[in-house]
Amino acid sequence: MTEWIAHPIDDELARQRRKRQARLLDEHVAEFPALTLADVVADVLAACDQSSEVLDVRGYLAMEGFGQQTIEQVLGYLHRQYMPDPPRSAQHPAR
Repeated sequence: MTEWIAHPIDDELARQRRKRQARLLDEHVAEFPALTLADVVADVLAACDQSSEVLDVRGYLAMEGFGQQTIEQVLGYLHRQYMPDPPRSAQHPAR
């Protein structure tokens, strides 16, 4: 059985990623300055829960009046949250 060892640098990188992600979610979107990116993500997730079909997030946001930059930010966040990259240690285990 292989035992994975957490490295301090991985912990620091993870902490920095979490801080960056929190900062991004707190940004206000250009199209609706009263909304933050977190508000838009929450709206998309609620729409996904209410839909009986797979939601076209890009199309949904465009119909709601959001621009390309906001759409890309939301899609990027959703991708990182729900389809994260495998841990680096899993990609290249020590021999």
